[in-house]
Amino acid sequence: MPTTSDVLESSEAGTAPMTESRAASAVVESRPPSRAARLAYHGAVLVTPPRRRTFPGRPDQAGVARRFVARVLDGCPAADTAVLLTSELVTNALQHTSTASGGTFDVLVWRGRFAACIAVLDDGSDSAPARRERDPLTPAESGYGLSLVDQLSDRWGHRSFDDGTVVWFLLRWTG
Repeated sequence: MPTTSDVLESSEAGTAPMTESRAASAVVESRPPSRAARLAYHGAVLVTPPRRRTFPGRPDQAGVARRFVARVLDGCPAADTAVLLTSELVTNALQHTSTASGGTFDVLVWRGRFAACIAVLDDGSDSAPARRERDPLTPAESGYGLSLVDQLSDRWGHRSFDDGTVVWFLLRWTG
């Protein structure tokens, strides 16, 4: 039986099989099933069924998204880290994609016994998400969100499609 890591690795490469019926069962009716939603669902299919919410592409929704993740992960040892990293991904979606121009973004949360996976689906952009290396000689207040995701998560990744982009991260803990 494949592990969550195996599924995530095959999802990153885009080689994992996904049937329409499985994808449809994973997607809440707030938005038609997109390729990005199917990938995000498949990336954590072995953790637990996802909780999903769609948000308007407005800056005030970042706090609402954080509260959504906090509620889903209430009592989870990695909840605070998940909320912080979700905030980074939502901020990126609002600043670097067409989501903020009247679009929407989705947050999907899978909570398992010893792991959680969070994915943010946005309306896409012309460029791929890229982690920036921090220059210790140049102070900056922004631009390092994906570096933080890289440092605090066990894994993370992204995939761009015609209808949007999904960026996800995985957090693990011991029992």
